[in-house]
Amino acid sequence: MPLLLEHPLGLLTLALLLSLLQPADRLQPLLTAGLARLGRRLNKAGYGPGYLKAAGAGLWLVLLLPLLVAWWALAELFPWPALLEVLLLWACLDAGRLTRRLPQTLRQIPEQLPQARQTLASLCLRQTDALSELGLRKAVAEVAVLRLAADFALACWYSAGGIYAALTFVLLRLVVQAWPAKLADWRAFGALPSLLYRAMAWLPFHALAMTLLIYPGSRRAVQGWARGSLWAFPAAGRLLAVAAGGVDAGLGGPRRYTQTTEYYPKLGSSHPLGYTQVHALLLRLTLALLFWLSIAWTLTLVPLFYV
Repeated sequence: MPLLLEHPLGLLTLALLLSLLQPADRLQPLLTAGLARLGRRLNKAGYGPGYLKAAGAGLWLVLLLPLLVAWWALAELFPWPALLEVLLLWACLDAGRLTRRLPQTLRQIPEQLPQARQTLASLCLRQTDALSELGLRKAVAEVAVLRLAADFALACWYSAGGIYAALTFVLLRLVVQAWPAKLADWRAFGALPSLLYRAMAWLPFHALAMTLLIYPGSRRAVQGWARGSLWAFPAAGRLLAVAAGGVDAGLGGPRRYTQTTEYYPKLGSSHPLGYTQVHALLLRLTLALLFWLSIAWTLTLVPLFYV
């Protein structure tokens, strides 16, 4: 039993349970805001795209290398290094926040639309002030898919590469949120971190998309797969297309990150996303993640019976 508690899968499960019981609600926004403030010191108007790309890449490396060295030193001195890993994973997992905020938003939409917009605003980059009920439901679904997929990617990298791979992905995830390449002001500065994040998330996102194909409606999901390639990040687009097609509803379309409306490809079917479809999609995502967790535990426990 003690060996299982020190196993990476045991530590990951413990961090997930801790996140569900007590999410790191305040820590993640503070980290993102701090990185954004740091980035603004170098991301100045008037600098050329080449300089901004180099500055963004350099700043990310300047943050990453001392972070890895500091973690190594702290782990060597700390009596229980495994506890540090649990705390890091807990601080960076979004599952706990999502399981509280997204159902709350759905409950508020019918009768408390302004409060629903405010609840969702802390979880996404887009402007929520003018979102309709349908727009809020679509935003809830897309936030759930992409944020839980990022949690899944973090778990994959931690399981495959250990804490240093997880630290690298965590920093990429935070700076992508702090220096969003979707916004014109950050497009050049956040180019390299965005590219590296997409590279590390590519395989986990596709694995999760393939998992969603086992549910009813898989034929519609497969048909929408190709259209996901039109998304700026094709792996995320395919995941959204499969998720939307499986519940026979539409995602994507127009959204506002600034005062200008941007038009993203429409994914899934042409049917509007209703409450039933949102709940079905959230349930499918949860079951898909539990499926992978159960597979991992099975592969870990079965060999113990043959030792």
